[in-house]
Amino acid sequence: MVTVYIDVLFLVNFMINILITEGTGSIMCVDTKWYRSLLSALIGAIYAVLIFFPGMGIAGSIIMKILISAVLVWVAFGFKSLPHFLKMWGSFYLASFIFGGSLIAIMSTTGLGRRLGAVYSNGEVYLNLPWRWVFASAVGTYVLILFFSRIRKRRIVREAVKRTLTIYINGNVIETSAIIDTGNSLFDPITGAPVIVCEHRALKALVPEEDEWMEKMGTMGLRVRLIPFSSIGKEDGIMPGFLPDKVKIDGMEVKRCIIGITRSTLSEGEEYHALLNPATVVK
Repeated sequence: MVTVYIDVLFLVNFMINILITEGTGSIMCVDTKWYRSLLSALIGAIYAVLIFFPGMGIAGSIIMKILISAVLVWVAFGFKSLPHFLKMWGSFYLASFIFGGSLIAIMSTTGLGRRLGAVYSNGEVYLNLPWRWVFASAVGTYVLILFFSRIRKRRIVREAVKRTLTIYINGNVIETSAIIDTGNSLFDPITGAPVIVCEHRALKALVPEEDEWMEKMGTMGLRVRLIPFSSIGKEDGIMPGFLPDKVKIDGMEVKRCIIGITRSTLSEGEEYHALLNPATVVK
């Protein structure tokens, strides 16, 4: 018979709840105040202790668990709108399934659960951890929180600079994703218009294949531009480009710009296909 220590039960669930909250924020790219995260984890840990033991009646019912999970999401992330809250709530369950499923899988396949005296009751888990393990788990939890925070901040920054680019030329329209790139300081030497660098594959409907670009673009009625540039490993390069009929960024028309064409893949994860010159988004 396993002896259950309430303090260990509380701390283990408290740390798991923190990780679930951080995981939820990372999935949804939403930041939360540290004290809201701790308060949410505290409420969840107290509830886990209350329902771990049998005879709790409605407190351990599925309806109560759903309501408590909604409270935890509300405490951690607030309520901005119903659609936003429902997305956060769904992500909370996704993070819970990821952590819970991973924990159960590790315990089952390695036999670690048996050695640690793992007990499951009313959907809650108890691990009979020595205090040095509890301390190590707390340190590990902190490291994972930093990891999640770094991922979330990167995503927040990326989403903040992400835009929808729409190019109009010769009756054709192409829409693709783009980001504001402070490293893109290219301007057309003739007109002084800022240059938007776009992957060739995103422009296939407008631009011919790479060989003999310039000749073919001219015969297609594209107003061709040659844009000098420098990059790592290539100090003096020439980028082909064209003057579009119209360009919109997030639905807002850009008064004048040039579309530069690159053979390179701009994003390994294909999250975007164009680099906006910051001058094109200045209000």
